[in-house]
Parts: sequence; C-alpha cells; structure tokens
Amino acid sequence: MLLTICTLRQLPQALALGDSFRQFSATDPFIVIGLADDPTQLPPGFTSPYPILPIQDILPVDELRALSAQYTPTEFAAACKPVFIAEAFRRYPEIQRLIYADPNIHFSASIDPIWSQLENTNFILTPFITRDFAMSGNTTKSWPDEKAFQNIGLYNADFLAFKRSAETERMLAWWDNRVRERAFINFCAGLCLDQIWLMHVPVFFRNVAIVKNPGWHLGLWNLPERSIHSASGQWQVNGPSGQNQPLQFINYKGLYNPDEGFFPHQNRAILSKQPAIQSLIKNYQQTISLQTPSVFEVIHPAYGQQPEARIIRGWRYKTIQSMQEINRFIDQVYLPAIR
Repeated sequence: MLLTICTLRQLPQALALGDSFRQFSATDPFIVIGLADDPTQLPPGFTSPYPILPIQDILPVDELRALSAQYTPTEFAAACKPVFIAEAFRRYPEIQRLIYADPNIHFSASIDPIWSQLENTNFILTPFITRDFAMSGNTTKSWPDEKAFQNIGLYNADFLAFKRSAETERMLAWWDNRVRERAFINFCAGLCLDQIWLMHVPVFFRNVAIVKNPGWHLGLWNLPERSIHSASGQWQVNGPSGQNQPLQFINYKGLYNPDEGFFPHQNRAILSKQPAIQSLIKNYQQTISLQTPSVFEVIHPAYGQQPEARIIRGWRYKTIQSMQEINRFIDQVYLPAIR
C-alpha cells in the first residue's frame, strides 16, 4: 500500500506519484491519498483514480480548528502524518506493509526491493546524506553542511516504510504524541515538522532499517555525493561505494514551491552542470502538466491559518548577510564609551 498526504494544491503531484507507484508495483498497487484539506473545495467534476481519505474523517472538528489556528499548511500536514498512517493500518486490516511517500516523490524502478527490505524490519528510514561532505573537497563555506541536517533532522520524513506489527503500532503512537502539538518549524526550539523526531527512532524502537542505497531517495541535498546516468533505458545512480544502483525514487521537493525546501541557498549542487538531472526534471514537469495543475493552484489550503515562511533571496538575502557581517565586526571591536 502507498499512502501520501497532500493539500488540494499538491494533488497533481500526488496523482503523478500514484501513477508512478502503480507502474512499478506489480504485487501491491493499492494507493490512498490522505487529504490535509477540505474535499468540498475539489474542482467540479473532478474524480480521483485513487481513494481519498480526508483528515475530517480522522480528527474531530474542534481539534482540527485548534491545529489549523496554530500551524501553517505545511506544519499542519506534518502534524497529521502519524495519525494518517495509523488510520490507514486501522481502516485496511488486510494491509501488512505500507509506504509513505511525499507527493513530490516519483518512483522510477520496481518497488520489490522496498518490500523485500520490509520482510525483516519494522520500519525503513532514509538519511539525507550518507557521508561527510568535507571529504569531497568542498570548502567549509559550502552549504548545507552536517550542522544544517542536525537542525532539520538526520532522516527524511518524505519517505518511510512500515510493516504491520506491535512495534510499529507503538512507534506510531509515540510519534503522534510528540508531533501533534510540536510540528512547528522553529530551529531555535529544536523543532522541524515531524522529521526531527525520527532521530530517536533507531534508538527507541526495534528492527529499524536505515537504507543508504544511493538509488533510494535521490534529492537536491545528496546530489553532491551521488552521480546519475542512463544505461540501457534505466536510470542508474553511483554513490560513495562506487557501485551503480537503479534509481528507485527521486524527490522533487522545492520544484513547484521553492519556499517548501530547506536548502534555498545551497551551493553544493549546480543543476545547470548536470544534464541527467535536467532531463529528469523536464520529464517530471511534463508528467505533472498532464494532471492540469493550474486548476488546483488557485485553491488555498483550508487548514493551516498561519502564513508560510517566505524565503529571502537575491539582493535582500545578500544585504542581510552583509549586515550580519557588520554586526559581527562591531561585536569584536572595542568602542570607547562616549560621555
């Protein structure tokens, strides 16, 4: 089973994700879309090829209102992720294994390796990065660095896999308890959506697999440690070990909403110098265009009343950097008091 969670604006990406999963999943193609939004705002005449599970069917109205009032739409969806996953297991008792994937993910190879990995484990995590970036020859000013991932979490919550078990039920209950009221993006408070809590999972729970396969979860954050090429019509990824692996799935987060990524000012991966990635992005954009995204772009999310953070770019970002440097200089220079 595949579960994704989206707002109505993200529905075109969720549908494209479902299509890619169905294409490469021969044994378990069941797909459910968790809707962290109001289904009454769906465009007239729209029919989803996959079952839609609205958050209103899971949480009571008073709790939805309280969560919506304190969160942005992104934070709201993250706060609801554990309860969506738990509800999927409850609602479909015949399902023994579940993949959660963010709507920005796209599969490009057989799902069988993921199911095989789940046979002997309760949950699967994928780390953002799998090696020390400093070893690649980049300067210390290159960003993001390891410290950046300590702020957002070591494991990416955009892809998770679970096997039905008592340990999985215990983990989901623990995660829900931590996340429901603490899914804020507040780095000063040590919070970052639902994924900052995943750092505890390998310590607190049994049979947790951390998959470092370079073909799993390719994204902007790990491009510096991986290279991609096409061979015999199949995308291959070469990682730190030097072995080629099929490109299992890629995460396009930030492509359609540049403010949703965590690395807007990254300077490690230069996409203009990677024609393979440019080709993948072009193909993905063509796939999304088939889902008529313009129909959904005008729909404002029903939940998450707080405004999303705007990423400062261009001359404004450079100006802030310069001002911060001036402040640091002033802090280091003795200035006599003027009486």
